[in-house]
Amino acid sequence: MTAETGLEEREVKVSWTRLREHMECHQKAALKAKGLKSAVSDIRNYFPGTVVDVCMRRWLDREDQPPGSLAAMVDKILPEAEKDARESCDGIVRWKYPADRSEVLENCRTCLTRLEPILRELALPGRYEPAMRFRAALIIPYLDGSPQRVWLAGEMDLLTEHAPKAFRVWDLKMTANKDYWRKVTGQLLFYDRALWCMMGVFPENCGLIQPMCPEPVLWFQFTDQNRRELLASVVSYCRDVWLRDERPKADVEGCPQCEVKQACAKFAAPAASGRVPWPAVTVA
Repeated sequence: MTAETGLEEREVKVSWTRLREHMECHQKAALKAKGLKSAVSDIRNYFPGTVVDVCMRRWLDREDQPPGSLAAMVDKILPEAEKDARESCDGIVRWKYPADRSEVLENCRTCLTRLEPILRELALPGRYEPAMRFRAALIIPYLDGSPQRVWLAGEMDLLTEHAPKAFRVWDLKMTANKDYWRKVTGQLLFYDRALWCMMGVFPENCGLIQPMCPEPVLWFQFTDQNRRELLASVVSYCRDVWLRDERPKADVEGCPQCEVKQACAKFAAPAASGRVPWPAVTVA
């Protein structure tokens, strides 16, 4: 590598998930980056969204999309996704009660039935790329101020191009919470920057597709200030990685459900010191 791009051993891969986790807890992000997530963590809460994502990707990859064919895919894909998660050690779906699985299937069908006409309007008329994986180079300052290349990485649910160099980035959520969009603007902003790194242009719009909500499509346009704030967060994350700042957060909110709690320094059992007296308990 040249002085213009820094040293290869300093390169950092930044995904939106890792960036968000780092902002929540430095140690959580570091432990997950090291692959220390529990293989038996419960993924039930976000599993339906995963199933819907897979259905959309495979449907858009087909040569033809007859009416009603999107929802019809869920009966095959749900058990496949459950098996894949278990075999890849991503986690285990722990169904909450006997009818939970059938209710999830029905909710997925409802979501996909509502999603199909949205995709016919937003994606099928033009060029599109579902589940678009990316690894985009970004130059930021290293600790000493010298330029250093890092990588923005991830997967966009859907990228559409309705005219040459006129892109739209879409994220699909299965939520029925009409206010959930407040939690995903950062993710869309991350994709906004990644597209600029890849294509040299920002998307015309970023959009949230939420078929289960009263307003099924939400559009976002980001300002230069929004983009500066996102870039500052990326720089801060990389600096902490370079400085090996892996401190756990001060509070314990969300810790009982954390996928890496078993490896966290905050919850590690204290090492025994000295000899343990015997018997441990005396009876008078």
